[in-house]
Amino acid sequence: MIKLWGGMLIIMTCGCLGLMVARGYRARVEQLRQLSAGLKMLEMEIRYTATPLPLALVRVANQSRGVVAHFFHTVAGCLKREPATGAQAAWEGGLVELKEKGALELEDLEILRSLGPLLGRSGVEDQVKNLELTRQLLGQQQLLAMERTNRQGRIWQTLGFLLGVTLVLLLY
Repeated sequence: MIKLWGGMLIIMTCGCLGLMVARGYRARVEQLRQLSAGLKMLEMEIRYTATPLPLALVRVANQSRGVVAHFFHTVAGCLKREPATGAQAAWEGGLVELKEKGALELEDLEILRSLGPLLGRSGVEDQVKNLELTRQLLGQQQLLAMERTNRQGRIWQTLGFLLGVTLVLLLY
């Protein structure tokens, strides 16, 4: 009886580990989608209402969720606390937190990093063009991430349980 429970525990543990890895792939896709939507909202704030950048970022953050909302709140908070540091430094600070807490990869962060020096430094039309370009690049990354999720996510889900079964068979 103890062997049965031990075997079930091993299979479930390995299966859960595989599911956690697969969840990381799905989290990246969701965060890219949310970032793209957030940049679209920021674009609308800049284009149509001419909202100051800190307030626009707060509005975007309030309409976002999770790690992405935290990213926009961090950037807005840095701009409000230390307006002399500039948008680029605030954006970089937000990216550091996004890297630590998010599921994004280096390529995703580099696309976002390239937007930082351009925020708040040019006219409305130039900022809108830069936001559109960034959204397009994030959209491409999202498509690649979805393909990878479909391929790798299923593999990890299955592999976790199969590894558990293999370990049980080897141990008993």
